[in-house]
Amino acid sequence: MAMGRFRAAAVVALPLLLPLLAVGPASAAEPAPLPLPLGSVRSVHPGDPLGVTAVSGQAVNGDTITSPVLQKAGRMRMTAPRLTAAVTIACDARPGTYPVTLTSAGAARPAEHAAPWAHIRVEPADEAARRACRNKVKPDREEHWAAHTT
Repeated sequence: MAMGRFRAAAVVALPLLLPLLAVGPASAAEPAPLPLPLGSVRSVHPGDPLGVTAVSGQAVNGDTITSPVLQKAGRMRMTAPRLTAAVTIACDARPGTYPVTLTSAGAARPAEHAAPWAHIRVEPADEAARRACRNKVKPDREEHWAAHTT
């Protein structure tokens, strides 16, 4: 009788699980972001994803992470118990050391209120690496909704 229940449960669960198994592990599709904690200096290459993580008191929901070598600014989002932002080094980033800043979500003039967060050291990359970067980097990692959507 127990075997019959197990078989019935398997018949019900298998169609639900098969699509998940077909996708494969998420780590195979995209590399894990390199951590970028407050006050750090990180060596990176064009196309590297970075994960900015803050604890309460270091940042608030909606704060912006910026740098001249990021593909686009990142927005801090609450993923309890921490705040995180996902950013990517631009494919055309040139070698050098660049500041990463945090700007308050409510700043009237963001450029005047940016606080130092960390520094990133972009390592040299040849044209083949930049071309590979452009092929692998997704243009936008943040969710956007149409203007008329609530």
